[in-house]
Amino acid sequence: MSQINKGFFITSTDTGVGKTVITAGLLGALRKRGLDVMAVKPIQSGGIRRQNQLVSEDAFFYSTVTDLPYTSQELNPVCLEAALAPAVAAEMEGRIISLEAILNHFERIAAKHQLTLVEGAGGILAPLIGTKVTVADLAAQMSLPLLIVARPNLGTVNHTCLTVAYAQSRGLKTAGIIINMYDHQNAGTAERTNPGLIEAMTGVPVLGLVPKVK
Repeated sequence: MSQINKGFFITSTDTGVGKTVITAGLLGALRKRGLDVMAVKPIQSGGIRRQNQLVSEDAFFYSTVTDLPYTSQELNPVCLEAALAPAVAAEMEGRIISLEAILNHFERIAAKHQLTLVEGAGGILAPLIGTKVTVADLAAQMSLPLLIVARPNLGTVNHTCLTVAYAQSRGLKTAGIIINMYDHQNAGTAERTNPGLIEAMTGVPVLGLVPKVK
């Protein structure tokens, strides 16, 4: 991309880890501090029907926790109905996803705001267009550092270290790791020791342990 973009690309170690909650939380907190921040969900699969309109549930959530109105073209340019990997959902629905159009949309948003938070789809290797374009390719084209959302429980060390290692192999910078759905009251030995292990093994800071919220 031609310009130096300011913001973060939020990805995760898997689907269902809580990227949307973290993205919306950061969006709300930063806007509450007076910063001009926008969040974007470039590709949503698993869109929901509301009043005969296909809606990005993730992008809609941004608008419910902030003062931003839900405008599908601004917050989510591509919405697919099937809750599958975007490449598979697009093929099933006869849709063609244009990486160029997504990047142009992002550049327009980024040019208008101080910071832009971009929420990926699934994990870093989720296929977006065929098998050749993945979430990692999108992040690389946007020139944004990663925030990786991870689970707290047993197995997360492996998943998180692999995600960081792949990002590094692609030349992507990881700004930090956020562990989501952390049970501060009942954390077991794995949950208590995982953050330190992840930091030591990846060299990437764990920025926070976010509790599970409704």
